[in-house]
Amino acid sequence: MKIAVRHVRLDNGAMTLIVTTIGAVSTTLVGVLVGSLLSSRSQQRQWSRDRQADACAEVLRQSSNVLIEFSGLTRRPVEPAPDGAIVPTPMDWKPWNEALAMIVLVADHDIVQAAQAIDERMWPVHQQIKRGWIRDGGWVKLREAIEESRENFVNIARKRLAPPGPPLGRLTGRPAPDDPFWEFRRSYFSPDGRDEEPTSAAAAMSVQAGVQTSSRSLEDQP
Repeated sequence: MKIAVRHVRLDNGAMTLIVTTIGAVSTTLVGVLVGSLLSSRSQQRQWSRDRQADACAEVLRQSSNVLIEFSGLTRRPVEPAPDGAIVPTPMDWKPWNEALAMIVLVADHDIVQAAQAIDERMWPVHQQIKRGWIRDGGWVKLREAIEESRENFVNIARKRLAPPGPPLGRLTGRPAPDDPFWEFRRSYFSPDGRDEEPTSAAAAMSVQAGVQTSSRSLEDQP
């Protein structure tokens, strides 16, 4: 018994068209998939950078508030506490602790360590201030130690989050402790460096004119 076998011929042109179409579709799908992955990763990096920047800004804001609180406490008369005494905390540490907790959750390892270094400097300063153990002029040195940690924190954060650039040498324009600014002399603030009393010749003439006007008013009275 013979079975008839039908031979089917495929046109070479049609076959080529099918293969080309499948290849084009596959390439498009792969491109869409890769683009989606890259876009997703880029968005995740941007989201992470934004969250870290917000957390770093909060650390700077709250650490500045702590320094302001410290400065105010040093101006209050406090009876020195004896060794080993338990002294109540006169400050609300919740905002600073929350800022520190946020940086620990979202920031890079080096940024976290730099923030913790600020916190580490605050502990002994706080204990000395609230116990009345700060000597005259001692607050300036204690503040400088905290400011140094804050400056280091900013430079590490900028290295991770900001465009490349040289490290910052300071965070504010506050004059150095040994700057003549703190002597509060008129010569420092005067444009020409003179140290003169505010009673200038013009002021003296104004006073004299006022006296003369008052005299005429008295003479005009009946």
